[in-house]
This record gives sequence, structure tokens and C-alpha cells, in this order.
Amino acid sequence: MKGMGSERRQNEAVLACAAREGDREALRELLVRNWGWLRGLVYSVVGGAQDVDDCLQDICVRVLDKIDSLRELERFRPWLAVIARRQALKFRRQRRRRPVSLDEEAVKGWADERAEGFIENMERAERCRQILEATAALPQKYREVFVLAHSSELTYGQMAEVLDVPVTTMQIRLARARKMILNKVTSNSKNRVAER
Repeated sequence: MKGMGSERRQNEAVLACAAREGDREALRELLVRNWGWLRGLVYSVVGGAQDVDDCLQDICVRVLDKIDSLRELERFRPWLAVIARRQALKFRRQRRRRPVSLDEEAVKGWADERAEGFIENMERAERCRQILEATAALPQKYREVFVLAHSSELTYGQMAEVLDVPVTTMQIRLARARKMILNKVTSNSKNRVAER
């Protein structure tokens, strides 16, 4: 397994070198390979699915402009994460946060888009809404790791690299994020039962 990670980093370093020299196809390939976690990271910062694509476009432009500043070719992923996080924070500041619609139709649409047939009844829609609400309420460092873990195929080591923290720190943050979400969701469920 270690060999595969090392091989992938070397391959990314070769692509990064070509991209830095002006090879647009190499840069496109690097972005495609990292798109899943990049999208999750941006979502965790901007907080609304409707803004993610606009922000990702800004990030692509920024990467295109700044690729020649990449010094450590084997660290393309953390370099990209720093640019993405900064651009997403800038995007969030520039746009007034629109309240995220959490009505049943929006939740149903979001879930259908992510996993066909996910919502089969109102209870599932309510649970999905609660999880989205709890995720949005997480402090950013916990929201980032939670969204990365559940929206991409990155290993723990790769997520730690993206977040620029040790693996143990990333694991602790993920465990805490999951616990905070679980506590919020179960607390909301108990409150609803008590209200009936």
C-alpha cells in the first residue's frame, strides 16, 4: 500500500512539473484527480451547494495563475488545498451568506442528486435535514474533516495531507465531528418526541 501512495505522489509530481512548465493537459489531469476532495473542502467552507461550482471556477483560475509558484512538486495536493481554502474563504466573505434552504423539497433534491433513491419517506428526509443542519453548525476545522471524509475517496493520510495536520489530529477531529453531529441529531430527535 505504501508503494502505491509513493507512486501516486511521484506521478503527481511529474504532472505538476509539466503543469508548471505550461502543460494545460497535465494541470487538467491534476485537477480531475483531486476534484472529489476539492469539492468537499470547498463545500465545507462556503456552506451552500449552490455556491460550490462558482467557487471551484475561481479556484481553477487561481491555480492556473499560480501554478508557477509551486516549489515542492510532490506537495501539489497540500498546495492546492491551501489555495482552495483561501479562495473559498474569500468567496464566502465576498458573498453574503444566503440562508441554506432546509425545507423538505430542498433536502429531497440534494439527497436525490447525491444518491438516487436515498429518500424513500419523510423520516429519512428529516434525518438528512438534521445531519445537514448539524454539519453546518460544526466549527470549520471539524466541518472540513467531516465533509472530506464523507465526500471523497481519500485515505486518512491523504486527508491529513490536504488539511496539513498530522494523521492523529485529523482522526481526532473526525471522531469529534461525528460525535457532535450524533449528539445534535439525537438531541433533536428526543426534543421532537418530547414535544409530541
